[in-house]
Amino acid sequence: MDADTLSPDPTPQSTGTPPTGTTPALVDLPARDVLAVDGRGAPEDPSFAAAVSALFATRLALGADQDVPLEGTYSQSGSLSCADGQPFDLASPDGWVWRLLVPAPPRASEASVAAEVASSGAPVQLRRQAGQRVARLLHRGPYSAEGPSLEALSAFVAGQGLVATGPHTEIYLDDPGSTPPADLRTLLQVPVAPVR
Repeated sequence: MDADTLSPDPTPQSTGTPPTGTTPALVDLPARDVLAVDGRGAPEDPSFAAAVSALFATRLALGADQDVPLEGTYSQSGSLSCADGQPFDLASPDGWVWRLLVPAPPRASEASVAAEVASSGAPVQLRRQAGQRVARLLHRGPYSAEGPSLEALSAFVAGQGLVATGPHTEIYLDDPGSTPPADLRTLLQVPVAPVR
């Protein structure tokens, strides 16, 4: 599979051209179970790194046998349940509210996640993520330089006669610990619906 068409879920049905460079596309994502941790603050905060570790440790303990990308949904409005309509301020991460997640292993259940959380103390939750239509594009480069890509995504959404229905999500296709910032690839996406 070409790296530009990597997806966080192997089964989405694309209704447009797969994202390459900064070319946005509309994608229908199916419902799925995810492991999630909610938090607040900058990604440099120790709680963010602890959440990442907890997600992957829980996934491994539940029998996951493949590597998956980390996903993060970010808001500055204080809520992850709605779009605030304001441009996302990459320079003010201390006020961010975030949800980090990874796909749950196929056999994960409320009971198995609860048992793992009880033994590890990790604040991981099993959640059902509803199917949704998203607009997405592939950003190449440092996370701090996502501004123009987020603006292009927003313009694409408006140009399609759509509106964002929630905050944006970033899907990290590369490990920032081993990939130079200029080579990082991040799928940026936002849930959308027709303007009412």
